[in-house]
Amino acid sequence: MKRNINIFFYTVLLTAAIFSIFYLSSCEDGPTEPEIEPGRRDYTWKVDTLLAWSTYLLKMWGSSTTDVWAVGHGSTFDKTIWHYDGAKWITDGVSKGIDPWCIYGFAHNDVWIGGADGKIWHFNGNKWSENLFYKEDVNYIYHDIIFMDIWGEQPNDIFAVGMIDSVSSANEEFVFAIIMHYDGNKWNKVDISYTKGQLKKIRKDNYANSNYFINNFIVSLTNPDSAQYFSLSGNTINEISHVENITQDLTVINSELIFSFDRSMYIYKNNKFNLIATNPFENAWNALYGRNRKDLIWMMSDGLTHYNGTDFKYILNTNNKSWSDGVVFENEVFFLANDFYNDNTNNIVYHGQLK
Repeated sequence: MKRNINIFFYTVLLTAAIFSIFYLSSCEDGPTEPEIEPGRRDYTWKVDTLLAWSTYLLKMWGSSTTDVWAVGHGSTFDKTIWHYDGAKWITDGVSKGIDPWCIYGFAHNDVWIGGADGKIWHFNGNKWSENLFYKEDVNYIYHDIIFMDIWGEQPNDIFAVGMIDSVSSANEEFVFAIIMHYDGNKWNKVDISYTKGQLKKIRKDNYANSNYFINNFIVSLTNPDSAQYFSLSGNTINEISHVENITQDLTVINSELIFSFDRSMYIYKNNKFNLIATNPFENAWNALYGRNRKDLIWMMSDGLTHYNGTDFKYILNTNNKSWSDGVVFENEVFFLANDFYNDNTNNIVYHGQLK
């Protein structure tokens, strides 16, 4: 009897040990996420022409398919801000004291525009109003501050990045970077000391304790143009890459920060770029949009291609168009292009809907 009890006891212990090993192993691996399905490509397209003579619409943002904005700069300020309400694109035709370069928001009543002359405006759902008019105390003949991108994780944590374009008394041109931060009450300059270039975009993934990353572009009269990626932590920026004769971009898709350059897209992990995929078409740009890694739309010189996790295929073919920006929703997409062959109708929105 005692022998049987001992056998039973050791059997229970062995079973518990095996169970613990498998359980702990599964906990380390984490819960199994469902497999992401390849994105669909069956879009139907319609085209809207935004009549804005000598106005170059640059950026888009939207909270929903019935609340999409497109902004840009031009020779007049009365048709630089456009809105789509789900039925049509309209502009109020009222000249505003800002020359827009970028737009971002958190809701239909919380939208921000960054522009030239050091200005940032805010939309509260009813009207646009000036929120910042920043001036840098520098001694230059010509001096302009342009905010080229505005982005944030939440309404009390927003960054605006861009450049200070200046010409000295000796006719030397200086272009250096600027970063502003909004804490929910006011804008403050981030002291990054002198950094040469134009800060094109700032992004951060949704993971805790991760740094912000910035896309910088340097124009040179004596050397090849070059591009940099910076990481930003507090007031400290660190260069993580610097290449010549190349354009690059970065974006957040499905909470994941994706870097794109040389027709390829990467994630940055363990201090190196890890390849996701390469667009096989030679005329691919480096701007991409999407819902997840298996549902990405890539801007081309002659249209749009789609990546479904396996291959790239054209979903839209165009001629003589220069793409500016896009915004992607669950079943609809909007892409902004410019037709420089017709000055009176040079801004076009391609609106795609899944069948």
